[in-house]
Amino acid sequence: MEEKLIRFLDVSFIDISAYVGLAAAGFMTVNLLIGLLLSIQYSPVTSWPHFRIPLFAIHKWTGYSALFLALLLPLWLPLANGSNFSVLAVFYPLITTEQPILTSLGALSAYTLLFVVVTAYLRNKFEYVTWKKIHYASYFVIVSFLIHGIFTEPSLKPGADINYFDGGKLFIEACALICICLVVWRISIGGQIRRKIADPTWRGQLVVSNIFDVAKDVKVFRLVNPLGTKLPFRFLPGQYLSFHLLDGDRTFTRSYSICSAPQQEKYCEIGVKRNGEAGASAHLHEDMEVGSTLTCIGPLGGFTFTGAEADSIVLIAGGIGITPFLCVLQHLAHSQWPHEVFLVFAVSSPEKILFEKELRELAQMYRQFKFIFLPSNINGFKWEGPSGRLTSTFLTDFIPEIERRRIHLCGPEQMMFSAVELLHSLNVPPAQIHTESFGNQNIVSIDGLSSSTVTFVASEKSCFAPAGMTLLDAAEQCGVAIESLCRTGTCGTCKVKLVAGNVVMQRDAALTKGDIRHQFVLACQARSVTSEIRLQC
Repeated sequence: MEEKLIRFLDVSFIDISAYVGLAAAGFMTVNLLIGLLLSIQYSPVTSWPHFRIPLFAIHKWTGYSALFLALLLPLWLPLANGSNFSVLAVFYPLITTEQPILTSLGALSAYTLLFVVVTAYLRNKFEYVTWKKIHYASYFVIVSFLIHGIFTEPSLKPGADINYFDGGKLFIEACALICICLVVWRISIGGQIRRKIADPTWRGQLVVSNIFDVAKDVKVFRLVNPLGTKLPFRFLPGQYLSFHLLDGDRTFTRSYSICSAPQQEKYCEIGVKRNGEAGASAHLHEDMEVGSTLTCIGPLGGFTFTGAEADSIVLIAGGIGITPFLCVLQHLAHSQWPHEVFLVFAVSSPEKILFEKELRELAQMYRQFKFIFLPSNINGFKWEGPSGRLTSTFLTDFIPEIERRRIHLCGPEQMMFSAVELLHSLNVPPAQIHTESFGNQNIVSIDGLSSSTVTFVASEKSCFAPAGMTLLDAAEQCGVAIESLCRTGTCGTCKVKLVAGNVVMQRDAALTKGDIRHQFVLACQARSVTSEIRLQC
């Protein structure tokens, strides 16, 4: 067989083994790069290229590919004529007479890589600290494999000279140089970047400098630096701030989108819709006044659009979900982004249209911006525009070639669910649809839910939670502090351990398989289905 390969393709089995090794080295280098980016918690959404890139998936599959190629590499050698490389030598290279130390180093690299990949696949069975220590073996893998690749003579002939300027050697040497630079970078400045990215947000206090009544139940709070200087942070259009609010004995953590332009460095604004007679929004509406101080963390969130992510953008908002889009629109208008921008603003009635004046002014100054208001009910109103529910016909009439455009959705959960279904029916690829929900509207029915007594074991507090109340709301009612940010089940900050009882969650994507196995739940999503709940917090 080898003779035919050599005759027709001028390739021997040893050549094939060498090519497989080069490919393995390339995948290992890419895997190291992605792994180091993940180690500093790099986010391509908020950092360059400002695009959703599945780094973890790429890291995983480059690892699988490197392992497959590393195990495939020696299998060709026993087939090579005159190689004196037995089948047993594939598994135990020390018995070979052809560079036994270097070939054994390559085999050890492959075995270690197998160990790293298997333990990574089973990472949920380990404590994170233990798994992290195990994963450090990957450094040995790439170092040993590159040493093997650089100093092994490709023909495996004893005493043969090595040409370090051969094309294959140059590729391996380039991979080694890249890996050295990556490791030096990680050791020297990677830690600083990790601390910055792991805690990229500013934590402190802002002062309310002005309050604007936008609607009967919506207010805009303008926030400034207490020192009177510019804001102590920069933000991307679409990000939000998380506020820690105290109302007597009750503690709230709520997140509100920034609705002012990122180019405005002296202040930022948040829009707050009042939901009910009690809670965080009621506290802000009733108790905050000019001069009040708010403790916050920010900016946060990857639901952003700077203009670098696509060559057109469609914004579909529902109710108070317009706030992050107002920030995006002001940013695009300020930079005169030269591509098409569409806004569909769905509301329950014409009186619920927020920031109408601002949107119309933006449309006048920014010619690329086209918008339309869509109230579902116009009874009792003088309304001349379109009305009713969002339909596929409406979308295609207003937005040409919608299937090729990037789409951002923000608003109540049910509204977004319906909009996503419409977009799928219009052949919009899922990767082009980006969503962020507002509020706790993600439970459509309370059937099967139960009122319960919720006990917080570590805090030694208990409270009554009526059917449908989230455990996070119960904790706030009881004065127990549970960290939370998004309150929509996507960030995982409010993860707590369930000691007793049963709950249901609308979303659990922020939980790992290990979290679920160890009875962790998302407090912002968990609602009781038993009469007693006990939480370890």
